[in-house]
Amino acid sequence: MEHHVFEALQGCLSAEPNMRMRSELALKQLELNTEFSLAVASIALASAAGPAVQQAAIVQLRGYIGRHWSIGSAKYEQGPIPDQQIKCQVREKVFALLSSDDRKLRTAAAAAIAGLARYDWPDEWPQLFSQLVELLHGRNRGQVHAAMCVFGEWVNSDLSGQHMEQIGALLPQLKRIFVSSDEYGVETRVMSVKVFGDCIEIIANMSSVQKHFVDTHAPPILEEWMHPIVDIISQPVSTVGNVSNIPLKIECIRAVVRATEGLPRLMSAHNVLLLEALWQQLQDIQEPFLHAFVYDDSEHNESATSLLVFCDDDGSVYSIDNYLLGIFEWISKVAESKSVRKFFITKVEGSSTASPTPLFGQLVTCLLSYAQITSEMMDDWADDMDLFVADEDEEGYRFNVRVSVQELLQILDMAFESTLPSALSWATHERTKLALQWRLQEDSRWWLVSEAILWAIGTLADSVISQKDSRVVAGQLDLDALFESNVWPLAQSPAFPYGQGRAFIFASSIGRALPADIAAAFIGASSKAVADTQLHSAVRLSAVRATGNFCRQLTPELAKPHQDTFVRGLATVIPQLSEDSAHVALDAMHAALRVDKGITATLEPVISQVAIGIWQRYPGDVLLTSIVIDIVEDMASNEQACEAFAQRALPIIGSTISQSSDGVVISSGIDILAGLIKGGPTPMPEGYTDGIFPQLMQILLASTDSEVLQSGQACLKFFVQKDAQRVVQWRDSAGVSGLDHIIRFVALLLSPDSSESSALFVGDLATKIVQKCGSLISGDVLAELVRVVTARLATARTSSFCSSLLPFYAHLVAQHPLAVVDLLDRMRFVEQSGLPVVLAAWFKHYLDVQGYYNRKVSAVALTRLFALRDPRISAIIVPGDIVPNTANKGKIVTRSMSRSNPDQYTQISAPAKIIKLLLAEIEVDVESMFARQTAAGIGAAMGDAGASNVGEDGDDDDAEEDDWEDDAEYDALDDLASAKKYGYLSDFIDGENNDDDDDDDDEDVLADPIYNQDLNQHLGVFFGQAINGDRDGFNSAIVPALTAKETMVLERLCAH
Repeated sequence: MEHHVFEALQGCLSAEPNMRMRSELALKQLELNTEFSLAVASIALASAAGPAVQQAAIVQLRGYIGRHWSIGSAKYEQGPIPDQQIKCQVREKVFALLSSDDRKLRTAAAAAIAGLARYDWPDEWPQLFSQLVELLHGRNRGQVHAAMCVFGEWVNSDLSGQHMEQIGALLPQLKRIFVSSDEYGVETRVMSVKVFGDCIEIIANMSSVQKHFVDTHAPPILEEWMHPIVDIISQPVSTVGNVSNIPLKIECIRAVVRATEGLPRLMSAHNVLLLEALWQQLQDIQEPFLHAFVYDDSEHNESATSLLVFCDDDGSVYSIDNYLLGIFEWISKVAESKSVRKFFITKVEGSSTASPTPLFGQLVTCLLSYAQITSEMMDDWADDMDLFVADEDEEGYRFNVRVSVQELLQILDMAFESTLPSALSWATHERTKLALQWRLQEDSRWWLVSEAILWAIGTLADSVISQKDSRVVAGQLDLDALFESNVWPLAQSPAFPYGQGRAFIFASSIGRALPADIAAAFIGASSKAVADTQLHSAVRLSAVRATGNFCRQLTPELAKPHQDTFVRGLATVIPQLSEDSAHVALDAMHAALRVDKGITATLEPVISQVAIGIWQRYPGDVLLTSIVIDIVEDMASNEQACEAFAQRALPIIGSTISQSSDGVVISSGIDILAGLIKGGPTPMPEGYTDGIFPQLMQILLASTDSEVLQSGQACLKFFVQKDAQRVVQWRDSAGVSGLDHIIRFVALLLSPDSSESSALFVGDLATKIVQKCGSLISGDVLAELVRVVTARLATARTSSFCSSLLPFYAHLVAQHPLAVVDLLDRMRFVEQSGLPVVLAAWFKHYLDVQGYYNRKVSAVALTRLFALRDPRISAIIVPGDIVPNTANKGKIVTRSMSRSNPDQYTQISAPAKIIKLLLAEIEVDVESMFARQTAAGIGAAMGDAGASNVGEDGDDDDAEEDDWEDDAEYDALDDLASAKKYGYLSDFIDGENNDDDDDDDDEDVLADPIYNQDLNQHLGVFFGQAINGDRDGFNSAIVPALTAKETMVLERLCAH
C-alpha cells in the first residue's frame, strides 16, 4: 500500500500533465483503502522520501482527514473510515512531524493536527492538549513554533467557553512566549498574540451567560497582557534586514481591537494608556508614511518604504497600512466611551456647550494627512479608471488607509456632532497653511494636501451644511476662505486632474450651502466638462458626479439652464463607459431628468436611447438595471413624455423577453416593464393589456426560473393595480380572461412542488386581486383563491414565505371577518379546517409581516376577529409564552442541544393570543417605527402617564462603567449626537432612505381609512371595548394567559 501511495505522490509532482492527472486519479482510488492514511503519514515521516514527497504526503493527509476521517465532517465523502488502531498510529506519526527540522513540513503537520483535533479531541485523543502545551514548555524553537501553529487554527475554530480549563492553562504559556523576545522569533510571538486574541473572543462570548465568571477572571488576564502589548505598540517602528516589529505591532493592535469589541467595559481601565501610546504612534509614523506612500518622488522614499514595508522569508508582505487600520478602528470603538471622551471634548465654562480639546483638533489634522491620495492609488487609476470610480463610491470595495480615515471621521461626527466641525475647522486651517506654503514654493505636493482637505469635508458635508443652516458661528467652517485657498486653485489646475475633479465634487457636495453665483458657476462648468473630450477622464467622471449632485441639491431655477447640456453630454459619455462605471453617469442622468419635466420631455428621445440602450448592453447588472427602472418610472410619470417613451420602450422590452432564453435578461426586462406600468397613468394606455400582457403571461406560465417568476408577480400586481377592469375584460382566443390567467399563475406558484423562494411575492399579488377585483369576480373564484393560498400556507416552511401570505387574509378579514371565518371553517385540510391553519400561521408569524400598511391591516384584522367572539375561534388552542428550559439554563445553547431539549410553550386560546399580540403591537409602536406619527405607542393609546416605565430593560451589562466623577456633563453634551444616531436608524426603517416600502406610491393604500388612522389610538379604543364588553369573560379567559408585564400594560390602558 505504502509503495503505491509513494508512486502516486511522485506522479503528482511530475511536470508531465497526463502523468499528474493519472496519479491524482490513482490517489482518489487509494483513499478508499482504510490503510491509506497510515501510508501517507508514514511517507510524510520518512526523510528518505525527500522533502517534496513528504510535503505532498502531509497535504494529501490533511485533505483526507476532511473527506474520510469522520462521518461528522462537513466535507465527508462516501468511503470506509479508518479504525481506531490505524487512527492512533496516524496521530502518533503526524505529531512526531512537529519536531521536524523542515519548517514547511512542521507547518503542514500542524494544520493536519488541527484537523484531527476537530474530530478526535478530547474523546479519542485526550492527551493532545497537554502534549502541545508540553511542547510550548520546551526550548526547541521549532517545536514551539509548530505547537503555536496548531493552536492558531484549533483555538479559533473549535474551542469555546466550555474549554476554559484548557484556555486557562494555555494563556500563561502564550504570555511567556510573547514577552520572551530573546528566546523566540517574531513569527512565533505574533502567533501567541493571535491565539490570545482568539481566547479573549471566546471569553467575551461567555459574557451573556456567565457574566460573573467573566467579570472575575477577565480583568487579571487583561491586566497581565495589556502592559506588554502597550510596550510593543509604543516601540518605534523598526525594520532591519529580515527582522521587523511591524508584524508584531499589527497583531497587537488586532488583539486590542478584539478585546475592546468583546469586553468594552473591562477594557476601559486600559483605554487611556492605549490612547496615549497610539496617538504617539500616529504622530511618529505620519512623516515616513507620507514619504513612503504619498510623495513618491521624495528623496526619503526608499528609506521610508524599507522602514514601513517588510517582507519575511516566506514572501509574506507586512505593511504599516494594516497597523494604521487597526489604530483607526480602535479609536472608532472607544471614541464615545466615558474613559476617553474627555480627551475629545471639554465643557465651555459658564455655558452648556462643548468645544473640542487640542488633542481632538490635532487628531483630525493628523487624519487629514493620512487621507491624502497615495501614489499607488494614482497608478491604479491610471491603469484602470473603473478603480477610480469604485474608490469614489461611498461603498467602494477596496479598503485602505483613506477609507479607514473616512469611516473614523463619520463615527466621530456621530459621536461629537456639535464639536467635530470645530475640530475640522481648526485642522483645515492648519493643513491649508501647508498647502499655501507649498503652492507659493511651486511644490507640486500642495494639491494632495488641498484635495485631502476637500475630500474630508465632503465626507461630512451633511454636518457642515447643518451647522451652517443652524447659524452657529462658533467653530463654523469659513467656506469663503476654503474656496479661496483650496477649491478655486484646484479647479483651475488641469495639471492635477484628481485634484481638479475633487473641486467639482466638493462644491456639489455642499451645493445647498453655496451662494447662488458660485453654485451657478460650478454647475455650468461641470455640465460643460462632462462633454469635453479634451479633459482628463478623472475630471469628466468627477464632473458627472458633481452635476448629478447639483441637480439633487440646487433649486430647479439654478439647475434648469444647464439640464439640456448636461443630459446631452451624458448621452455621449455613457456609451463609452464600462459596466463598472456606467452607474455613475446613469444615476446622474436620473437626477437631471427630475429638474424640469418640460425640458425632460424634449429630451425624451435621448433619454430613451441611453436608458434602454444601457439595459440592453448589461441586462444582468443589478445596479444598472435598478437605475434604469428608476428612470423608466420617472419617464412614465411625466405626462408630457410618457406616451412617446412607452412607444419606444414597449416593443424593445416585449421582443427581448420573448426572444431571450436567459432568465436574467427576461427577469430584468419584466422589472423594467413593471416600472413602466407603476409610473404610468391609471388606467393604462392602449398597448399594455392588449399588447404585452399576453406575451408576459405566456412567459410566466411556462417558466421555472425563480427570478423570472418573482419579477412576474410584481409586474402582474401593477397590472391589476393600474388596470383591473381591462385585465378582467380581456380575453384570449379561447375566451379565458386575463384575471383567470393570473389566478392560474398564482395557483401554479402555490402548488406543492413549487419552491417557496419562487413565490415570495405571490401574497402581494393575491392581496391586490382582492383589493381591486373583489367586486369584479364571483364568490366561487374568490373562494378558490382562498383555498389555494390556504393549502400552501398549511405546508409552508419558512417564516418569510408565511409572512408574505398573511396580508392576503388580513385584508379579507378587515373587510368581511365573519364571511372569511365561515369560508375557512368549511374548508378541510388533512384533519382540520382552514381556520386553525390560518390562525396558527398568523399568530406565529405576526411580527414578521413587512410594511407599515400591512402591519396596520394585520392588527386591525385581529381586532375584528376578536370582536366576533366566535366560539369556533375560542376553541382553537395555540402556543403562548415560552416555558423556561432548565436543562439549558446558564449554557450557550448549540443546535444539537436545541434539538435534544426543544423549547416548550404554554397553551392558550386564540382570543388570548390575539390580545397578547396586540399588546406587543402597542409596545412595538408601528406608528413611531415607521415615522408616520410623533406620539409614542403607549402614550398615544392611554396618555403619557407612566409610559416611560413600560418596557425598560434595566442596566446594560456591557456598557462601560462610570469612570469619571464629572461624566454627567459629557453625557449632556452628547444628547444631540445620540438623537442623530437614532434619527439615522428611523430614516432607514421607513424614512427617505427606504425604497422597499411602496405604501406611499399605491393609490389604493392611500385611500384606505386603515392607512390613515392612528393604530395606537385604535388599539386603545379596542382594548377598552374588549374588556368592558364582557369583563367577566375577559378576566376568566384572557387575563390568566397574560404575563406580569402584559397585565401591567393592560391595567394602564384600562386606567385611561
